[in-house]
Amino acid sequence: MGQAQRRSRRDQEARFQRLFMLSMIGLVGLIVLILGGGVVYEYIIKPNAVVAEVNGHEIRRRDYWKYQSVVLYNQARQYESFAVQTQGDQQQQFLQFAASFDAQRDDVWGSTDVSSATIQQMIEDQLFLDGADSLGVLVSDEEATQYALNQFAPPDAPLITPQPSPTIIPARAQAATETAEALATQQSLALGTPVAGTQQATLVAENGTPIATPVTGDPATPGATPNLDDSLRAAEAEYEIFQDNVFEDANMSQEDYIRLWAKPQLVRQQVIHEITSQVPQTAEQVNAQHILVATEDLANQLYAQATGGADFGALARANSTDAVTAATGGQLGWFTRLEVDPALAEAAFALEPGQISEPIQTDYGWQIVKVNDKQEDRPLSDAQYQLATDEAVETWIDQQREQADISSEYQTTPTVTPGAFAPPAGAPTPIPATPVPGTPTPVEPVVGPQPVTPGSPAASPVAPPVSASPAPATPVVIATPGS
Repeated sequence: MGQAQRRSRRDQEARFQRLFMLSMIGLVGLIVLILGGGVVYEYIIKPNAVVAEVNGHEIRRRDYWKYQSVVLYNQARQYESFAVQTQGDQQQQFLQFAASFDAQRDDVWGSTDVSSATIQQMIEDQLFLDGADSLGVLVSDEEATQYALNQFAPPDAPLITPQPSPTIIPARAQAATETAEALATQQSLALGTPVAGTQQATLVAENGTPIATPVTGDPATPGATPNLDDSLRAAEAEYEIFQDNVFEDANMSQEDYIRLWAKPQLVRQQVIHEITSQVPQTAEQVNAQHILVATEDLANQLYAQATGGADFGALARANSTDAVTAATGGQLGWFTRLEVDPALAEAAFALEPGQISEPIQTDYGWQIVKVNDKQEDRPLSDAQYQLATDEAVETWIDQQREQADISSEYQTTPTVTPGAFAPPAGAPTPIPATPVPGTPTPVEPVVGPQPVTPGSPAASPVAPPVSASPAPATPVVIATPGS
């Protein structure tokens, strides 16, 4: 009996020990499983997660981490370059921005935070790569490697010859010269300085001998010609510094940098060159004036006056809320369809010289436009040509995006908020009046409300209503000829 009890007790203890050991093994296994799962997620699942896909090309999080590290590094260096050009508090602010971007690089690798702007740029990079073939753009890995090195070469001694700009056509060159001369003349008149090409007074000493004009610099000493070997050594040194600062922290190899950054940037550059080289240097343009007001009722009243024979420029000066052009009688100068609101462009280009449009509602208010002249094939100014090339590139990338199969939860569509009306680049600017001594000529007073004091609520293009039923605006009436 006693022996059976002892055996039973030993069996119970052995069973308990077995259960304890099994429990410990299970607990250890669970811990190992949890830790192993965390390791698998941290080093396998998370880095390989797809953050975007473009035409079957997957953009994985590990590539995003590497790309974002380069983006932040470049932003930091850009703010440092700004700091070199400034002083005082602004310089310190730029340096703080640079330090902030550098600090952010430390947190990129392993983070699940994603910059939508960077993802959008990586998507566009792939669109450029996919669409390059259609334009005959082919970039080899060797060319991309040389391009990467060239980014660190001295600006005055590049390792790669820059792509030439499109040859300017003679008509556009002449127009640019005439525009520059007109602007110089206008500025000279405004400042009261002699205009180029006119007879100028020559400074003379008391004895009548002309005073020599000082010459800056030594014209006999030509600038040193950059040495290609020196440029190459400088680029390699800077490239090595860049690699030391970025590659290790970003877990990036040189092959990664070429694949993710250098090659897409070079392809983008060459594609843009191909697109812009096909942009015409002339376009249909109109020369017009406009009046901008806040309400349709006021626009209708002014339209009735303008078409009834009132001077359009006088109406603009007295009523337009566009502070830039009102002083010149609403003059917009020559402009293309791309330079103004689409609704305004549609109305203006449908008119013939001398015609006045009915009131047009735009993002800026209500506008009336009068066309003074029209040319089907007028040379573009530099600003107009830049706008045309930008539009061509934007149109191309939009077409690539529409045709592509893109999936990403991080894409953003910017919301465009219209600002104040901006006249075309060629719009004349008012010249400050220079007081001329003499007897003033009596001027017949203009019938209507007196000018609003600047800074008062009514001076705003769109003044807030003061009551539930605001009184309609009254236009300044301009006397018609013969009235």
